[in-house]
Amino acid sequence: MRHLLNIREENGKSVISAKELYEFLEPQTEFYHWCKRMFEYGFIEDVDFTSKMTESTGGRPSKDYALTIDCAKEISMLQRTDKGKEARLYFIECEKRLLSPSEDEMILRAVTALQNRVEAVKNELDRAKQIITIQAPKVKFAEEVLDAPDLIPITIIAKDLGMSAMTLNKTLEKRGVIFRRAQTWVLYSKYHDKGYTRTKTHTYINSEGKLQTAIQTYWTQKGRQFIHEFMQTKPVLAR
Repeated sequence: MRHLLNIREENGKSVISAKELYEFLEPQTEFYHWCKRMFEYGFIEDVDFTSKMTESTGGRPSKDYALTIDCAKEISMLQRTDKGKEARLYFIECEKRLLSPSEDEMILRAVTALQNRVEAVKNELDRAKQIITIQAPKVKFAEEVLDAPDLIPITIIAKDLGMSAMTLNKTLEKRGVIFRRAQTWVLYSKYHDKGYTRTKTHTYINSEGKLQTAIQTYWTQKGRQFIHEFMQTKPVLAR
C-alpha cells in the first residue's frame, strides 16, 4: 500500500493532523475556514477531533487539530474530489491493516496457544502421576493377592457369594465354565489355561479298609476373582 498520510497514536487513538490532510486534499478555502466548515457537519470536539497548538515555520504557534480516522475519512468523502476519494480509501485500508494481526502477532498467538497446550498437557501428566502414586499401593496389594500361591476350596468362594458350593458349581457348569469328570470338576478349554484352578491329590481309606486316592479341584486367587466377576454378569440358578 502506497504511503499517503502520517497516522500516529495519541491518547490510545489513531489520529492524523488536520493540516496534513488539508495539504493533501488541496481545498480552495483557507485552512481555518475549511476546518470550521468541516466541523459543522456534526463533528464533536474531544471526541472526533482535538485542537492543539503547534509551531509554524516562522516560530510562531499556530492551531492544528488531531482528527480521528473516522473523522478524517468522512471529511475526505465530503470533498467530492478524486483526492478526497483517494484519502478515504487510504484510511479504509489503514483501518483494515490495524484490525488485521501482523505476521509477528500471528506467530506470537500461535506460540502462546502452543505454550498453553503444553502447560495443559503437563498438568494432565502431573494429575496422572498423582493418581498413580495414590493407586500404586492398592495395585501392588491386588497383584500380590492374585499371585498368591494359596488355593481356595469352592465352599469358601460360594460362601462369599451367599450360596452353597453345590449351587455355585451347578451354575458354573450351566454357564459353560466347568464340567464333571469322574469325581472332579474340570475347566472347559476356554478357561483351562488362565491359571484359575489347580488340583490336589488326597488319600483316604475306603469302606473296605483300603488306601485310595482322589483328585480335588481348588481355585486360585485369580480364579476367585474371575468367579466373582462372572457371577455379577450371569444369573444365579435357584438353590
